[in-house]
Amino acid sequence: MKRHVKQGILAFAILGMMAMKPAGGPGSWKQVGKSGDWKATIAGTALGDYFYTVEKSGALYRTDPSSGSWKQLGKPDFAMTTFLFAVGDHLVSIEKTGSMYRISAENGSWKQVGKTGDWKATIAGTVLNDKIYTTESSGALYVTDPESGVWKKIGKNEFGNTKFMFAADNMLYTIEKDGSLYRIDPGKGSWKQVGKTGDWKATIQCVAINGKLYSTESSGALYVTDLSSGKWKQLGKNDFALTRFMFNVNGSLFTLESSGNLYTVAID
Repeated sequence: MKRHVKQGILAFAILGMMAMKPAGGPGSWKQVGKSGDWKATIAGTALGDYFYTVEKSGALYRTDPSSGSWKQLGKPDFAMTTFLFAVGDHLVSIEKTGSMYRISAENGSWKQVGKTGDWKATIAGTVLNDKIYTTESSGALYVTDPESGVWKKIGKNEFGNTKFMFAADNMLYTIEKDGSLYRIDPGKGSWKQVGKTGDWKATIQCVAINGKLYSTESSGALYVTDLSSGKWKQLGKNDFALTRFMFNVNGSLFTLESSGNLYTVAID
């Protein structure tokens, strides 16, 4: 009896995922939830089966991307958020003041981590192996323990032009303002260029999924990049010029547009 119940639940979950997936090939998309529901979003990240967003009002929301249903967590305490990360089973924010906070993904309760203002100069960041890596306007690269707030500098001051930062296959990657892509050793801070100079100049948002980079450009194009070689190809049509956020939810790609609409995008 129990086995039949479990099989039924699994079948239901699979059917739900199939219903959510766009009908076309890679680059095709399907709207999820109500139009405009995420228009006020200022920061976001994915954790487990959900993605979490902060709005201008300071409200923190958890969204189920399979349905577009959302729930507010805690009080509207997060209006100063500039970066939001998922670390373990918690969220971590960096505010405009440069302070870092550890946030419960269940109820929105929070606690300051580290010293006030320590991350004031942060220009980009990502998570790798439950540590937060950030670059600063000085060009410095730092790794932070989000449990204690203890940080240390890695390598030389060579990262002041970072526009985007992400992690894949136990390495760090940055896209610089000139559109060049770099692979960075998280232990030493040494780096190597990937692909051709300037190939990602027009990038407006990006996210790593299963060791590949998915990025949208101002032209509306969606690209997938092989991070081992830097080779890229376009997926679908030029439908993504309004992309403000991209999320990797368990290997699936979701985009949030400036209109506040949420979309699931086929990548295979």
